[in-house]
This record gives sequence, C-alpha cells and structure tokens, in this order.
Amino acid sequence: MEAGRKRVTFELKEAGIKTALVTMSMRRMALAVADAVGFDAFDVVVAGDDVEFGKPHPEAYLKAAELLGVDPADCIAIEDSVPGLASAEAAGTKAIGIPNLVKLEELEGRILWPTLEGATLADLKQLFE
Repeated sequence: MEAGRKRVTFELKEAGIKTALVTMSMRRMALAVADAVGFDAFDVVVAGDDVEFGKPHPEAYLKAAELLGVDPADCIAIEDSVPGLASAEAAGTKAIGIPNLVKLEELEGRILWPTLEGATLADLKQLFE
C-alpha cells in the first residue's frame, strides 16, 4: 500500500472512522493485501468475487457502504483507475481520483488529487464542507 494511503488509513482508524477495501481482485488476494498493511486497516473487504457486477458498476461500493452501515453519500472513495473512479462516482460517494498507471479525465465536479502524500484526515473532512 502506498505510504500516503497507508498513513491516511491509519489516521482514519485512530479517529474511529470505518474503512473498507473495495477491489475487483479475488477475495483471497484482497485479504492477503489487507493483512500485509501491518494493522487492522479495514472493517470491511468487498472483493470481485463478492459482487455480481464489477467496476465501473456501483455494486461494490454500494455493498461496502451497506456492510459498514453508512450512506454512500457519507463515504469517501479513493481510486486510481478509470473503472474504479466511475464505480465510486456512480455509487454516490465523494470519490477522489489519484492517477497511477493511467490518466484520469478531468470532468466538472470530479475530484482529482495528484497524490495522497501529505494528505490528512482534515483534508478529507473538507470534502464535506
């Protein structure tokens, strides 16, 4: 897990904020990644074999929100792929696109950050102001 993403996840967990890993990888692979983080980073893992429709369909994010017991509109999704960002946006989350291997298209209302490096819980909270 990228250092910036790991630090933000740790800060969320310390603040008691629920977190989920939403991935189209197989569950066994997703759990191996979650275990490798080094702390109990995710309350919920939704993997590709847990849903009928993969990203860009919103099902995975909707399922994660449901399992967390929260409204998708109260969630922040951090995505680095075109289908992932489209999935999070379609689910109604506050989706942050962080380009990795592919460029993410700038669209009106879309939130794009160059990196999570240096991002804090306060930066995430500002998305709801």
